[in-house]
Amino acid sequence: MAQRFALSTSFSDVSRQLDRLAERDLGVEITLYDTEWLLNLDKTTGVRKLGDELAQRGVEVSVHAPIFDLNPGSLDPVIRKHTRLCWERAINVAGALGARHANFHTGYLPLLPESTLPGWMALSLAVWERLVGLAADAGIMLLFENMFEPTPRVLLDIRDQLDARHVGFTLDVAHVHIFGTASLDTWWQELGTDIREVHLHDTDTFSDDHLLLGDGAIDWKSVFENLFRYAPDAMKVIEMPIEAGLQSLARIRAGGYSDIQLELL
Repeated sequence: MAQRFALSTSFSDVSRQLDRLAERDLGVEITLYDTEWLLNLDKTTGVRKLGDELAQRGVEVSVHAPIFDLNPGSLDPVIRKHTRLCWERAINVAGALGARHANFHTGYLPLLPESTLPGWMALSLAVWERLVGLAADAGIMLLFENMFEPTPRVLLDIRDQLDARHVGFTLDVAHVHIFGTASLDTWWQELGTDIREVHLHDTDTFSDDHLLLGDGAIDWKSVFENLFRYAPDAMKVIEMPIEAGLQSLARIRAGGYSDIQLELL
């Protein structure tokens, strides 16, 4: 079973970090948050070159699609179209990079009335169906990450209306603590083996500051026990700047958390 970890960094920074990633046998989640760059990218030749280099160095790749001000279920068709175009480009770049996963936030907004959810869901599905088809053609698993969703229900409801062969989940442990109403145990149990990626960063349970592991309130021993119980082969992304990520990785190893899997066998 896989025990490899990954760090998170932007596309523009990957080449600079390549040696560190390869030397430490780490994967990388590449954030594609620059929508202006995505929408103006004419050719993927340079992207494919980087993807080939990552593959040659044995660096496993995931991408994180844009997240800011995007909403696939917006009542405004201009926003829906912009969202779809940004995400389509993200999948194209992910394919050129040889990514294993493409990670997306759903755009769910908990401050809206519950009565708006069915309409938002229906509009979203038209976008997701298109994206899942593109991801499948590229050999990529499309992952839904929890952000503001209070329970796993929204993610499961979207997945259940799509081709589940090409859809999985990213469990962000800190987001559950900050925004969730269901327990973390419930999230592990309900998403289960469909968890293909886990995002690791700490929180004081109020702010989404992506703290070093151990600097917040999360019980990391329990997290790793559940990670290896429910999703042992999930990509484990330490989601924070590279230097902080390496410090967190050192804490994981010093605490023996990466060996918990062996204790459960």
